Amino acid sequence: MAGTRHSGRRAVAPKVHVLRGTYQPSRHAGHDTPEPPPGTPDPPGALSAVARAEWDRMVSRLEKSRTLSVVDDAALYQYASLYAETEQIKVDQAAQRRLLATLRADLQRTRDRSDRLVLTERMVTLHITIAKATRDLRQGHMAIRQYLVEFGMTPSARTRVKLPPAPPKTDPNKARYFGLGA
Repeated sequence: MAGTRHSGRRAVAPKVHVLRGTYQPSRHAGHDTPEPPPGTPDPPGALSAVARAEWDRMVSRLEKSRTLSVVDDAALYQYASLYAETEQIKVDQAAQRRLLATLRADLQRTRDRSDRLVLTERMVTLHITIAKATRDLRQGHMAIRQYLVEFGMTPSARTRVKLPPAPPKTDPNKARYFGLGA
């Protein structure tokens, strides 16, 4: 099927071809991948408290994994906002479930036929609302997972993340001995 995500191999950067020994100038020359500037993006001011906490948590994780770039701000904003929305859906859904339990108890206590009908209608409406929230929550979780894959924050995604070599660690005692350091 053309256009599906399984329709072919993913493009590989020329640097990767060189490392693998599969570089062919006729096929790979002139195709370089951009190197975004490393650094920490500034958080937008429009984040809720929950979204801001998730922003800070993700920035910390991405800094530790050395994959953060200043151009990640828009994707981080969308991820943090989506995370906050799904957390709010969970809170709302818990409140709706508590209300449903209260309505069930009221239904068991009342004997008036018209009151029972009204309570039953409210319960049905609440069940529909809870089902919609469950669907929205599931879709939100799938979208969050896609963002986590993009950021290399899932086990399978980490295998595809290629980092530049870490700078060599120097021993301060050896540096002094050879007259290189303080």
